[in-house]
Parts: sequence; C-alpha cells; structure tokens
Amino acid sequence: MRSVVVTSTITLASAPPDVWPLLTDTDRSNRLVVGSSNVYKPIEPGSKSSARFVVETRAAGFSMSYEEAPFEWTLHKSFSVYRKMRSGPLRAYTYGVTLEPSSDGGTTVTMRLELDPRHWALRPIAQLQGKRIVASMGRLAESIDAHLRDNAPSPFLKPSSPANEERLDFARRELEKRGLDTAVVSAIVELIRTGPDADLVRIRPFELAHDRGIDGRETLRALLHAVTLGIVELRWALVCPSCRTANDQVTSLAEVGSDSHCQLCDLSYGIELDRAVEATFVPHPSVREVTNQMFCIGGPWRTPHVVVQAVVDEGEERALEAPAEPGRYRLFARGGAVASVEIADDAPAHAEARLEGDALTPAELRVAPSGRVTVTNATSAPLHVKIERLGYATLAATAHVVTTMSEFRRFFSKDLLKPSTPLKVASTTILFSDLTGSTALYTAAGDAAAFRLVDDHFDVLRKVIDAHGGVVVKTMGDAIMASFVEPLGGVRAAIACLHAFEQFRVDAANGELTGIKLGLYAGPCYVVTANDAIDYFGQTVNCASRVQHCAETGEIVFEEDVYARLPDEDRANLRLVERVETRVKGVEHALRLVRTRLAVDVVSERIPRVG
Repeated sequence: MRSVVVTSTITLASAPPDVWPLLTDTDRSNRLVVGSSNVYKPIEPGSKSSARFVVETRAAGFSMSYEEAPFEWTLHKSFSVYRKMRSGPLRAYTYGVTLEPSSDGGTTVTMRLELDPRHWALRPIAQLQGKRIVASMGRLAESIDAHLRDNAPSPFLKPSSPANEERLDFARRELEKRGLDTAVVSAIVELIRTGPDADLVRIRPFELAHDRGIDGRETLRALLHAVTLGIVELRWALVCPSCRTANDQVTSLAEVGSDSHCQLCDLSYGIELDRAVEATFVPHPSVREVTNQMFCIGGPWRTPHVVVQAVVDEGEERALEAPAEPGRYRLFARGGAVASVEIADDAPAHAEARLEGDALTPAELRVAPSGRVTVTNATSAPLHVKIERLGYATLAATAHVVTTMSEFRRFFSKDLLKPSTPLKVASTTILFSDLTGSTALYTAAGDAAAFRLVDDHFDVLRKVIDAHGGVVVKTMGDAIMASFVEPLGGVRAAIACLHAFEQFRVDAANGELTGIKLGLYAGPCYVVTANDAIDYFGQTVNCASRVQHCAETGEIVFEEDVYARLPDEDRANLRLVERVETRVKGVEHALRLVRTRLAVDVVSERIPRVG
C-alpha cells in the first residue's frame, strides 16, 4: 500500500543560520503543533534497531508507541527523523525539513511528511492529519520568520501556565531585603511570572544571565536564596559528556553515584562534578505549576555542538558533509568510538573512516571545509555517528561551581555526597593560608586574646574569599583551606587577602605580632563528605599545602605558568620576588613556582614585619 506523502514549500525572509536554532527546537515545536507529551523508555537490550528509546504517546485520538531513531541533520541545511511504529494506526512515520538559501538572503523551507497507514481505510485520516501537521509547521516557520524579521513576539512564548502573583511579590521583597542585585531579582521574578513552560522546566542560571545581560554568579546566588524561600527547587542533572544532555536528574547530591549511563549515546561515564553534574532550578509548585514533560528528546537544537549526525546501517556507508569552518572536531559513533577530525583548507576533499568493533579507524582525519567524511559501519548493528565541535561552551552551573558558593555551604549543608562515594573534579584551585607569629601571639597576649584575634582574622579572610568567588572549605588551627573554580580567581583573592589582613592587623590589638602567607595550586581533586561537610583530597591538595610552606610572611606563592597567564592589570598588583622549584612526594616533576609580594607595600610603618 502506498504511503501518504504531504509536502509544502514556503519562503522566509530570514537566513538559514537564523532560522535553524528555532525551527530545530523540536521539543518546543511539538508543544505547539502536536500538544501531546511523550513517555520515553529505554529500548530492550540487544535490539538491532538504531533507536535507543520506545516512546508512548497519543495523537489524533489514537494511542501509539514507536521506536525513536536518532534525528539526522546537517547544520543549517536539513534535518529528519524516522519512527518505526509498534502500535497505533501507522506502520512508520518520517518527517524532514530542508533549508536552502535564496538569492535575496532568505530561506526556502521544504517540509515533507510521509505516513505509512496500517490499513487502506486509514489513508484519508492520515492524509487529513498529515496536511494539518505540515500546515501547522508552516505557520510556525512563518511566525519564527516574523519574530526574526520584524521583532514580533516569539511563537514559543506559549504555552504558559499561570503564576502565583502573591508568592512572587513576596519573593521580590525578600530577595531584595537580602541585598541581592535588583536587576537579577527582577529577571528571575519576571521569568517565573511570564516565561513559557518550556523555559521553566530547567532554569539554567548562567544561561538566564547570558540572555538577560546580568551577572552569572549573582543569578546563581539569587536562585540559591530563592530555594530557601520556597520559590524554586534545586535539581541536579547528570550530563553526558558526548551529547551533553541530561540523561538523569536527582534532587540531592547524595543521590549522585560515581558513574552514569547515557541511553542515547550508549555510553557509560564517570561522574566529575565540574563536567557531568549541573545545577538547575524549577519553580516551586506553590508558585507555578510546571509539569516536567518531554515532547521531543532528540531534535538538533538539543545538541547545538553537533554539526552533522546520521544513522549508518550495518554493513553500509554514509557520507557526512564536513563542517564549513576550519578547526578541530570529533567524529563519534554510538557506543563511544571516536576519531579526531581536522578541518583545514589544505586538506583533501574526502576522508574515510571505518567503524569496526568499538573503534573508528583511522584515529585522525583531515578534510577540507565542506568536504566529505565517509563512514563505513562494519559492525552488526545500525549506529548513529556525528561530527561535533570541541570546546563548546555550555553555560552550565556545574556542581563544582555551586559547591564553591558560600550560599550553598550555608543553606545546603545537608546536601552532601555519599560518604563512600568520592567524586572527581577535573580541575580546581586550592588556597592555603597560614597565620605567622601565632606562637609569639599566644605567649604575649594570652590564650583568650590570641584565640579572638585568630577567629577574627578568619572572618576577614572568609569575607574576601567569598567576594572573589571562592569558599572556605575548612579551618585548621590558625590556617584556612579554600577552593576556587579557576586559578585567576584564587590569585585575585590572595592579593585582596593580603590587603585586607594588613588593614586588620593595624586595627587589631596585638596585630603587630602576626602576619599571613598564602599558597595556591590548581589541578584535579576528589570531593568527599568529611565531618558533615564537603571536603577535597588528593595530590593537588598536598601540592597546595607544600606551596604555602614555600611562602614567607606577606607573600603569595603559586605556579609559574599561572603567573605568566595573568592579565597585565593583575600582574601589576604583584612584585616578583623569586622563581623557585620544589618537589612533592608522589609527584614526578618539580613544581615551578613564583614567590610574590604586593607591588605596593601596604604594611603600616608602625608595625614591624613578622617572620
């Protein structure tokens, strides 16, 4: 029996790269056009299908289920999806869109829907529904064009469930009382009040800040405060390192294990807090009821770092169009096989790769911009392959970033990792401080006065560290251990700590007897729960401690390569005293360090140096 095929071609004034992000946001499109959410279940183990999920849904009054094959696309040019139906009135469903640039700078969009009814009597219904869907998609494309061309309202502002205005007014007042940035508070409140449901099922603080032109860390801070007010709820998404989409979600860090599995990529991966765990937020049900429903799981815009994706059947080959922009990319096959791809003007126009077992050969490919990469699938199952950008900025508020926020430590002290599950952080910066002269202080001032000064100096350093995006992990005697997401923040905090401490000891009783020294080191760490708090351990912590011991009073010691990368305005605040090397047990190479002091001597002339 012949399939029902419905096609439509429309002309848009906007260029393909402008239309692409909105037209390929298939989850939002389906919310408007189809209106029925889907239930996704992993496909049975050992299935020979390229699909990774079985989907249950309703459409046109029929219950149906189908195998969800990966979408196929070439960036800015075309996308399509094939669904093999398991139940319902259809045997199969194929939908595709092509975008061709027009001579006037616009886009010619061709939509094609092919429906294969199970019985000839269903052809009229399929024809009617097919025309309705294609016509609706055409109207959506024209609305997108009007939004881009004439600044008309986005069609994706709907659907939008109602918000509790009283609770939102309360949120604004309380957040502003806490001294949070009024622009940030307004952005959050307005998003929850008027944002479409699709924007609220997964509020990403850094993405919100980027879109609204506000500070990212302040937005994250405000959302953490909003959790304590019952305005939003915190969720932790486990993110696949390949497709970079959330394959699971939990409500507490204690639920995060040491590894996870992405059903779409068929890839198991270790959990790293700075790469695989992302903090997101959703309105509290008392503020706005937003149902976490999925309308499409695999559209191109879910993975914007993927330039081209295709399904290659077993024993067959597919030609992929190489990216147009020179640079380094990655060829990935479901299951984890990878090869590097260099796009270069002097490279050949065609490259070939073979997928066999769990490997792609050769491991390195070179091809000219917009050339061809032919992939042969020598395995026994159909697999999807993709060419993806490297270093794509995700705007993710990772668990590592969140756990370095003082608000998180203060408000969510019970949201801890499993005691038996240390999780890795690929890179963090550890700072150690040490109060010098403390022995003489206790002898001269007595235990009570000395303890008070030590405790007060902790408050001074903690305030500075918080202001520079770090967090005090713990205090040890008269020393502080702090962590930062990256070295620059740690160096800036260390400079500010020296300034703040010198002012503190000018004013403090017996302050002339003391001084501080600081050391920083960056590298991988393990994060654990220890003494009911989040702590760090590993060789990086050992190195940071050793680096601090290399400092003299009033000095900051850190890695030479970090010093070399400092922006000029930061390096101007320091005076290089000496380059040194030191060794740490268990580390093969010597640590190459710099000893630095403040460029401007802020030590009061009436206070003698200590140490």
